[in-house]
Amino acid sequence: MEQWDTIEQGKPRAPRFELLLPLRYRTQGGDEWEEGSLRNISRSGLFFSAQRSYSINTRIELTFTLPKVIHDEPPGAVRCQGQVARSVLADAEKDGPAIAVRILDYQLTRTPAAPPLNGAEAGKR
Repeated sequence: MEQWDTIEQGKPRAPRFELLLPLRYRTQGGDEWEEGSLRNISRSGLFFSAQRSYSINTRIELTFTLPKVIHDEPPGAVRCQGQVARSVLADAEKDGPAIAVRILDYQLTRTPAAPPLNGAEAGKR
């Protein structure tokens, strides 16, 4: 699913890979995590469904767990910092808002699965 023929700001656009996973996000330094759903990811950014939209350039933190792909290895946990590049308003008949985030920094670790995304755990680190 390479899209190198699409030009973005004078450079080839990085290939997007569909990856449907739950994620948590918050504004940088915020206390409360919100739940979302990752739609696709590339080397430079990601696109996810959110509970609300954010202004362009808002700094945001995200965390999600990659699927387990190696036998006897825990899944990979991703934590990244990014900047909102685009915010798509909600389609009243289908989905809520969606946000495109430019990845500024990330950490990838092998860790046990993340805590549940609901209830009291959603607001804790």
